[in-house]
Amino acid sequence: MEISQAIDIRAAMRKSGTIMAYNGEVSDDLMVTLADLLKNRMKQMDDKKRSRTVFSIFMEGMQNLIWHSGKDGSAAGMVCISQKEDEITVICGNRVLKENALALETTLKELQAADKDTIRQLYREGMSKSSKHDGPGAGLGLLEIARRASHPISFAFIDVDASHVDFFLAARI
Repeated sequence: MEISQAIDIRAAMRKSGTIMAYNGEVSDDLMVTLADLLKNRMKQMDDKKRSRTVFSIFMEGMQNLIWHSGKDGSAAGMVCISQKEDEITVICGNRVLKENALALETTLKELQAADKDTIRQLYREGMSKSSKHDGPGAGLGLLEIARRASHPISFAFIDVDASHVDFFLAARI
């Protein structure tokens, strides 16, 4: 990277109100470290409930990065938290298989179109089925993020190669 690119990145982060940004390998240890940094930053907020919401969405996003990235035990992704005026946005991104992206996109579109009552109902149904869920967690991460966000979630898929896409998910609080 050229120094001019680093300067441009810093300027873009300042312009977007970036509170925290990370890109690279993710792990449980890193998640804890970043969570501590975020928790200290959120202590400065007057609204404790909102602070907990931001923290919860961050944790769900990081867990999704860890659990749904590389099958070889490594996980890579990015997280960016920004604040513009009174709105905080948490964005997480990672690489996923194209074959999994279509089902994920369908789920995300349904969540995007659902009202808060529907999302709460889906979450309750998911909680009751959580003991039957295969894999990490209970399959409730996206529902939790959508439930806690103050606006509909947004997302994007960017083609990388023949078998992968970069997936980005944003939640505004």
